[in-house]
Amino acid sequence: MFQVNDLALALGTFDGIHKGHLNVLYETKKLENEGLTPAVLVFDRHPQEVLTGQKHFLLLSPSEKNRIFKQNGILPVNICFEEIKDLSPEEFVLFTKNLGAKALVCGENFRFGKNSSGNTEILWKLCEKYGIIFRTAKSEYCGGSLISSSRIRELIRQGETEKANEMLGRNFSYDFPVTHGKGNGTAWGFPTANQKIPDYFIRPRFGVYASRLVFDGKIYPAVTNFGVKPTVTDLGDVVSETFILRFDGDLYGKTLRVELIKFLRDEQKFESIDALISQVKQDSKKAVEIFDCSK
Repeated sequence: MFQVNDLALALGTFDGIHKGHLNVLYETKKLENEGLTPAVLVFDRHPQEVLTGQKHFLLLSPSEKNRIFKQNGILPVNICFEEIKDLSPEEFVLFTKNLGAKALVCGENFRFGKNSSGNTEILWKLCEKYGIIFRTAKSEYCGGSLISSSRIRELIRQGETEKANEMLGRNFSYDFPVTHGKGNGTAWGFPTANQKIPDYFIRPRFGVYASRLVFDGKIYPAVTNFGVKPTVTDLGDVVSETFILRFDGDLYGKTLRVELIKFLRDEQKFESIDALISQVKQDSKKAVEIFDCSK
């Protein structure tokens, strides 16, 4: 079992790590002043998938989630959700204490324990009983409504990328390896980076996005087509295909972070390759304008 002494442990699912989740991480980070190590409990599978048996499409890949935790100075503590799903609230608190937690931090609406029987009031009393520091972080609202992963997930499915990014406090992103395509983009004058999308990951609205590509510490403007590329293939595989502007290099086999900035248009089947190339040029011009304005 993972063991580090004197942890300040953030609790929650952290699906997407939106602004509300960031408040929990910031509150956890403050406990460094008490001599504690800021950490976060990370589950191997989404709790709802384990509890309901239904597939749950994630907003973050495991590597992206760990990157954001590291960026915020938070140590991930990975556990198997099956091990704790049937614990009572008190058993769960003792479990965290055995992990080395000297402080627990959560959001205002946090629920825990078997059948979600525990809430923040119960957690506060249990922490007091076992000599554990307890902190809560304020919720975040956008447009008068509570920010939640489910709201963000629906916005991404609708192509409302800018609204989703506002709630996330960052750009929606994914980081998957670049795979070989048919090479059509290179032949037509706009080489692209193809990334297959895992089954567990959310599907944004199919279409073309102004995007940013992050590679080797640098950021490049880009145009990303998310979907099935109907003009050039009929396989139906869901891929992210990104045309990177102001970049020249070999990316095959590399893992790239693509950030979606703004939805430009729906995916469509063109009557000819020339029509497709013409549209890509228009999309590229818009993407560069959006990228330069966002600096």
